[in-house]
Amino acid sequence: MIREQRGTAEPRPRLALDGAPPRVPPGLHRAWPSLDAADRKAVVEVLESGVLAGSNGPQAVALEREWADRLGVRRCLALASGTAALHCAAVATGLEPGDEVIVPAVSFVASAFAFAHHGLVPVFCDIDPRTFNLDTGEAERMIGERTRAIAPVHLHGLPCDMDEIGSLARRHGLVVIEDAAQAHGALYRGREAGTLGDAAAFSLNASKNLCAGEGGLFVTNDDDAWETARRLSNLGEVSPPRKPDQYRSYWAQGLGWHYRLPELSAAVARSQLRKLDEVLERGQQAANALTEGLSRIRGIIPPFTPPDRTHVFHKYRIRIDAKAVGFAGPDWELRDRLHWALRAEGVDAVVWQLCPLPALPAFRRSRLQPWTPRARGAALDGWHGERYPNAAQVLDDSLVLGSERYPLFNQDTELAERYVDACEHVFAHIDEVLERPHVGLELSEGPIEA
Repeated sequence: MIREQRGTAEPRPRLALDGAPPRVPPGLHRAWPSLDAADRKAVVEVLESGVLAGSNGPQAVALEREWADRLGVRRCLALASGTAALHCAAVATGLEPGDEVIVPAVSFVASAFAFAHHGLVPVFCDIDPRTFNLDTGEAERMIGERTRAIAPVHLHGLPCDMDEIGSLARRHGLVVIEDAAQAHGALYRGREAGTLGDAAAFSLNASKNLCAGEGGLFVTNDDDAWETARRLSNLGEVSPPRKPDQYRSYWAQGLGWHYRLPELSAAVARSQLRKLDEVLERGQQAANALTEGLSRIRGIIPPFTPPDRTHVFHKYRIRIDAKAVGFAGPDWELRDRLHWALRAEGVDAVVWQLCPLPALPAFRRSRLQPWTPRARGAALDGWHGERYPNAAQVLDDSLVLGSERYPLFNQDTELAERYVDACEHVFAHIDEVLERPHVGLELSEGPIEA
């Protein structure tokens, strides 16, 4: 169709960036967390009980039992965060200050911070560019005299190759600590993520498919490790359940932290746990529909799931093939352009992590702040980009479809199909996207620009 404007025939805009209607209409996204009457009832019951906290709170103790039963493990400890759970795992498995722990170069920063808080040294390892998980071959090459543990992260809800990691750990006498913060319900060769190492940590953050607002879960089959973790989480005290008129001893047997999970959060987690399988099934159906559709689009590489495991799609990350769309500039510039084009079309596309963890100022001698193009360039153009090429490349050429507020795992197949349509539309008009002036991502620390 042609419209007249001041006597000049101009084509009607085809992209939402230029004023066309978005391909994904407003109002189709389902917000997360998804809270219902059962969740509200659970919270009210805690408020009416008057028991809001404590080292043996009934809601926290019940959550520990229910999660341990689901996984088929001996012990679970409910904690204030997934970071606290990782910290407990480090201490409970006998790691000591100065020991080295191999950690993937792409994860949330807490995957390394939790170990650093115990005086351990995170040794970063590059990732597999298909699964986004730790590269086990590279991990073995990084083992040194002080290496005592390996901490695989089941990134985005896809389990790592735990048989390979277990074999590696046995050959070198290493502890295996699973970071399953994003992988509740994911299976590796029929076994639950979090049951495949010496200890594991889960998160109950509001963004997770099992959520409590904030919280974490430490799991292990080692009774002594659980006791150690419990003391650490409870200010160094053992604190068994007390009888009526029996007083707390305040007998701290060592240094500890206040990592206990409040009762309100435990109640929400228990209520959400009853719906976890429904959430997992819905998310996998949406992801399957999205993958099937995106696989037909030249220039998009959907996430890869090996046949021996299940993916719970805490995040759905796509990679973008610049050569396939004829773009010769920096990969991150193409990512930025597509990010804005897809968001304009109603796709809730986001970036999650923009550089490998070892490039962050927190892990470097020089403090490059605030976030600026110069700081980012200094981090990635040096040894960080050279030592972690897969990590740097994946983060430069990929986007996550779905946000923490509107994650893919809480959407239905109709929205997934709308996403496919929006992606097809944008890539069909990629030349118009590339002709526009580049606009960088706007971050809280400052803009990233060309």
